[in-house]
Amino acid sequence: MKLNKETLKDKLVFLGTAGARYSAFGFLRQAGGIYFGFENSFTHLDPGPGAFVHSHRKGIEPYWTEVVLLSHRHLDHCADANHILESMTLGGKSKRGTLLCPEDAISQDPVVLEFVRKNVKETLIIKEGAEFNLGSFSVRFPVKNVHGVETYGALFSYKGLTLSYTSDTKFFEKLIEAYKGSDLLIVNTTLFKKNPLIDHLSAEEAKVIIGEVKPKLALLTHFGRGMLSAKPWEVALSIEKLTGVKTIAAYDNMVLDLNTLEVVKQR
Repeated sequence: MKLNKETLKDKLVFLGTAGARYSAFGFLRQAGGIYFGFENSFTHLDPGPGAFVHSHRKGIEPYWTEVVLLSHRHLDHCADANHILESMTLGGKSKRGTLLCPEDAISQDPVVLEFVRKNVKETLIIKEGAEFNLGSFSVRFPVKNVHGVETYGALFSYKGLTLSYTSDTKFFEKLIEAYKGSDLLIVNTTLFKKNPLIDHLSAEEAKVIIGEVKPKLALLTHFGRGMLSAKPWEVALSIEKLTGVKTIAAYDNMVLDLNTLEVVKQR
């Protein structure tokens, strides 16, 4: 199903569900990030490799975008950021839009080129506890993650809903308190089994977070090879049975209706 500017409103689109190197750069799944159809404030979160192409294929014109948000500088989250920003500004012909990112994404060895950034109307630096009002929604960054580079999850407030995204992180107790009150919780569940050497959440840790936060709906995404081998939809079903929280494993090009928190059936 191809979207248009009207049908995109109040929708959330998974332009990819791959996580980490092997899945994202081995193209086991798409890695184009998540697109929020916030009314008058279309937002592209973590536009990884292929985001530009995957957007077009889904009917989303990148120049509709008003906000680009990078949770961190790892390339599976920002490889196409320059393409999306360049399209958003029509190659610099229209100075517009907002970029949100940690400081290290634009300082030393920047992942967003200065040439591209100068055409963006506003660049906002993410810090722990920072909150920004961006047209039809606001976003808050409750806690700094544990992930090797400066990384933040986000809580979006939109039309009375709290839509949360953990981004990539090692498990730590503050995560649970940070996301309590979420209506929708998107958990980057890269690992099937916990690995203390890797700063990513496992399926077991995702279960703990979901069970404590108790959102109306939990979505698993950002799958590594182990999670894909374990069949994410079966992992999600297991988490749902154990926590009592409706849990869905996202898939590439999945569309969620933000008004009902139901997956949109596509032809």
